[in-house]
Amino acid sequence: MKKIIAPLLAIIIISQSLVNVGLGLYYHINKAYITQQLCINKNNPKLHCNGHCYLSKQLKKAEEGEHNSQSKMLKEKEEIIADFFANTYIPVPNNTQLIGLYSMYSHHSIASPANDIIVPPPIAA
Repeated sequence: MKKIIAPLLAIIIISQSLVNVGLGLYYHINKAYITQQLCINKNNPKLHCNGHCYLSKQLKKAEEGEHNSQSKMLKEKEEIIADFFANTYIPVPNNTQLIGLYSMYSHHSIASPANDIIVPPPIAA
């Protein structure tokens, strides 16, 4: 199973970055058709557009699609994180609970020469 999933994921990741290359190849292979049928400036041959307008429009559309998918994915992640923290309760102890914990465990000490040097601060009541 891992032998199938790993190459499949690699192909998906690589193909995502090769969209612009694919559009450029399609343009160069079908340049005559694009120039004659799809070019916006075919009525004005002085511009020598040769379908570059169509190519730039397709590249812009692919870039916008990629941007939209990334922003959609980011919004979904933000919603998941917001839902997680909205439903998570982390109790924070107040001062009296902390003093109680300190006094409960303060009599436990390990015999060490550092205990004579390091003394905890006094508790302000």
